[in-house]
Amino acid sequence: FNFIIVADCVLPKLYPIAPLVQAIDECLATKQDQQQEEEEEEVIPMAIVSYEHRYYPEYDPRTKFQELAVQRNLQVEKVPMEEMDPVYSVQDIELWIVTRQ
Repeated sequence: FNFIIVADCVLPKLYPIAPLVQAIDECLATKQDQQQEEEEEEVIPMAIVSYEHRYYPEYDPRTKFQELAVQRNLQVEKVPMEEMDPVYSVQDIELWIVTRQ
């Protein structure tokens, strides 16, 4: 896959975060393996994750996602608010770009 869109899936009360990070990792790895075999133009596969901050008493889901991503050699970058659409962006929803390091 060149792009993976993940929306409203970081919900630790309902779903553990680790399988989500694992799935993103596997999808990004698959695309990179295909690219090397096909010798196409270099396209950096990425996941675009929409995260709405919700309080979770056991841990901060943002921090947990980042920790799990780093363990799998994934880089998570937060898209700055000024780069988002001013009409559709809100303070409690973040966009993350996830790529392989």
